Amino acid sequence: MRTIILVVSVAAIALALTVAALGPGVRFGLWDYGAALGWLRTLALPTLVAAGLAGLAFLLALWKARGLALVALVAAAGAGAAAYAPIKMRELVRANPFIHDVTTDFENPPAIIAGADWPRKNPPDYVGAEKVRDSGMTVAEAQRAAFPDIAPLMLETDLSAAREQARAAILAMGMEILAEGPAGDSSGDGWRIEAAATSFWYGFKDDFVVRLAPREEGGVRIDVRSKSRVGGSDLGANARRTREFLKRMQAAA
Repeated sequence: MRTIILVVSVAAIALALTVAALGPGVRFGLWDYGAALGWLRTLALPTLVAAGLAGLAFLLALWKARGLALVALVAAAGAGAAAYAPIKMRELVRANPFIHDVTTDFENPPAIIAGADWPRKNPPDYVGAEKVRDSGMTVAEAQRAAFPDIAPLMLETDLSAAREQARAAILAMGMEILAEGPAGDSSGDGWRIEAAATSFWYGFKDDFVVRLAPREEGGVRIDVRSKSRVGGSDLGANARRTREFLKRMQAAA
């Protein structure tokens, strides 16, 4: 009995550690994100089964081998947490459009300049007119349908104050500022800040651009663009980031 409990627990822990290692492996260049996501999908069911078996092993340990109860409990919890990752990812894929580029300005989206030459698989150009996979909608149409609240933010403040608030919000959200300066586009005498967001576990990089333009009637218009450098679907990450930034700006105004 002790041997069975131990073997099941060790197997569950090994699977949990394997799943956990996929993200750091991408970060350190041991394998690419496509391979990691493929392995994650492959390991999802075995890890879930291992979590269930480790849970049974924990109950058996309480009955026959109390010395192994903690090991079995840790194994069940670890494998359960690891199995939840692909399940959560599948839920996010279903809940969000298959896009990776979100903006508040569909006609003149803020350009990605500083991050354009960094390693990436998704081009820096805005792809709003492209068709979404398994959908009759374009990227822009899919965003409008899924995130109708994401729109330009109008603030009754001056450009200098808005610029400082935008910089503070970007840094507070854990992003790295890559460049900033005059907008130099149709926004006139505006200002742009370009940053990069890095996901915690896999180290995925997303570009984040803020454009601030003074309005003729007073105040500032704020436009944002957030785009993933890799991956077909961002699982809603760019929309969440954009919403958080706009909320921070509104709260600081």
